[in-house]
Amino acid sequence: MNNPVIRILGGGKEVGRMSVLVRRSKEDKHGILLDAGVNFDDEDRPVFAATYPPKYVDAIVMSHAHLDHIGTAPMYFISGSPKVYATRPTAQMAKLMLEDFLKLNGYYSPYEHREVKALLDAVEYVRYGQRIDIDGVELSVYSAGHIPGSTFSVIDIDGVKIGFTGDINTIETKLMKPAHLDSIGKVDVLITEATYGSSLHPPRARAEERLLSIIEEVIDRRGTVLIPAFSIARGQEIMMILAEHDPGVPVYVDGMIRKVTEIFLENSEYINNPSLLRKAFNEFNIVKGWRDRNRAWKHPSIIIASAGMLKGGPSLYYLKRIGGNPKNAVILVSFQAPGSHGRRVVEEGLMPGSEEPVRARVEWLDFSSHADRKGLLEVVKATKPREVVIIHSEEDVAQKYAEYLQETGVPEKVVIGENNSDIPIEL
Repeated sequence: MNNPVIRILGGGKEVGRMSVLVRRSKEDKHGILLDAGVNFDDEDRPVFAATYPPKYVDAIVMSHAHLDHIGTAPMYFISGSPKVYATRPTAQMAKLMLEDFLKLNGYYSPYEHREVKALLDAVEYVRYGQRIDIDGVELSVYSAGHIPGSTFSVIDIDGVKIGFTGDINTIETKLMKPAHLDSIGKVDVLITEATYGSSLHPPRARAEERLLSIIEEVIDRRGTVLIPAFSIARGQEIMMILAEHDPGVPVYVDGMIRKVTEIFLENSEYINNPSLLRKAFNEFNIVKGWRDRNRAWKHPSIIIASAGMLKGGPSLYYLKRIGGNPKNAVILVSFQAPGSHGRRVVEEGLMPGSEEPVRARVEWLDFSSHADRKGLLEVVKATKPREVVIIHSEEDVAQKYAEYLQETGVPEKVVIGENNSDIPIEL
């Protein structure tokens, strides 16, 4: 029996830029690529994952459509033509995200629209529970509970099962059911994200109550609430919370959130409560142009807008319009990367690109779609691996999670993945 080899191409001791290659053995050059993402540096320039010779990549499995998991994937179509596997909503959202990426970062990208099209044309849709043969290697995919269409992959190489979480969540939210851990079964090796491997999230119900309480306080004083949110999943989650609790003022939805919501509704089997999302989409005001945008912030209202870290797009426009008035509020519900506009607003209280103070009330609430330390341990206990490989985690967090796992005694071996390194699987 061959000893499979895992190569970390991205995501080692860092959050994002996820990319992992699995080969049958050290001698076999061919492999299956699990994600191929991109990060951004302090100047907001893309930092791509390392790549592997495309002629040896038999297939790419895209766990979900966030750029930190797919932003490097089109590179493999500059000189190659691997098979691509993804769920239907992942492929549809990947088109939106990659086209938007090229619009904003095309100058720095080694690939163009032609390679994005080739990637998307190569996609074969997969469904949860399906098993696919890739040149003698069996791939199975299950729900990861992260966003609609996200997958937990299991690669079976000659009886050795390697699990890959992608991004994973183990709690129920308005939008998502938890990861289907009971369906996955035992694996020999678990390659796991550990973004929040050293911390615990507050109960989701408490975060929802806090959100609604802040909104009520602001609306009572005739203010406007801006909620910058990631276009994929976070925006829809907030829409559903508000649709369940009538806030009493107009709700506006602006940016790519609209197109992503349409994709979700077309793929309703991937959503926890499609009727609630449809209610929100039908009842809220969908911003379709500058006339709507100019009207939205001039009276008491709630505005859910892309982008979640105030990188640009409509959320930055609205912040500049309402941020100077103390009766208004900005509620951040997405991850705020160090150096991002959103992080600066939280930590320094300054408007992006200026020294002007933000006078509106600023709150940052935890609506993460990643499992915390407790949830990640649930994944390990459910899959019972001999070995755990930790990626998609800052180095100090990965170290703390590794120590935590070793204390529990669940896996025999814990490895912190490093970029551009091979991890041989010992049988």
